[in-house]
Amino acid sequence: MFNQNRIFRIFQLINFLKARPAKTIASIESFLKTSGRTVYRYLDLLEELGFTIEKDAAGRLSIAGTADDEVVPFTPQEAQYLKKLVISTGKESKLAHSVLLKLKRTNELESGAEHLFKAHLSKIIEQISIAIMERKQLLIKGYHSANSESIRDRIVEPVGFTTNYDSVSAFEIKAGENKYFNIERMSAVEVLEKKMRYETEHRFHAPDCFGFQGKSMNKEIEIEMSMRAYLVLKDEFPMATAFTKPVDGKKKYRLKARVQSFKAPGRFVLGFHDEIDVLGSSQFARYVKMMDDKK
Repeated sequence: MFNQNRIFRIFQLINFLKARPAKTIASIESFLKTSGRTVYRYLDLLEELGFTIEKDAAGRLSIAGTADDEVVPFTPQEAQYLKKLVISTGKESKLAHSVLLKLKRTNELESGAEHLFKAHLSKIIEQISIAIMERKQLLIKGYHSANSESIRDRIVEPVGFTTNYDSVSAFEIKAGENKYFNIERMSAVEVLEKKMRYETEHRFHAPDCFGFQGKSMNKEIEIEMSMRAYLVLKDEFPMATAFTKPVDGKKKYRLKARVQSFKAPGRFVLGFHDEIDVLGSSQFARYVKMMDDKK
């Protein structure tokens, strides 16, 4: 039976697997708050519905791009039925089966998934805003870090949002540092009863194009990358695209920017070892080589 909760979880999983970086089974379990066995059932269902689940060398999963896929629209009857199905408990029928089989290829359903996902993010932003206004500590549940590739809860004191509310600047109590936390990588948040205690440590520095904050952008990077690497860059570090230009006569892109840390761009370069050339700064080239030697 495809009830409301199951359909919502399918929507969540589609958005989660489309967002980079690729996800481990453990991270999907944490995000959906369910067991590994149930996760595999959902993955099987997505494949039955026509999605291609890709697995990288480390066993992490993502949904393959579908930009060139043919769009198969719903009939008016199916669209009306889907609306009722999402807001109430739907019963098994041939019509329900037909709707779900078109899950991948319909603009209406993709729009519905996006709407539900944005509603989830809006709730998170609202709770963070309350914590800021009431000067209370915040529990970020199941935060997915692209840098450490870890998933864990964080207790922070939120300071303020970045432009377009993509991230929140916050003082992480355990680390004793001001950091930026991407809103889309939060499974949920909870406003705690504890009042803020470390306001003298709060800092709000503009982040670099890889999301790191600090007192000065005194490091320079310049790289030339393949189109595939560029598309991943757009997904993982959208602010970096403002510093990226296509290379004339080549299917390549060049990024040149000043950053506050080599950590994120270094990890990105190593993830595309044969598709990125490090140019310019010898300091960054040495950093990448040092990280590569440690692997």
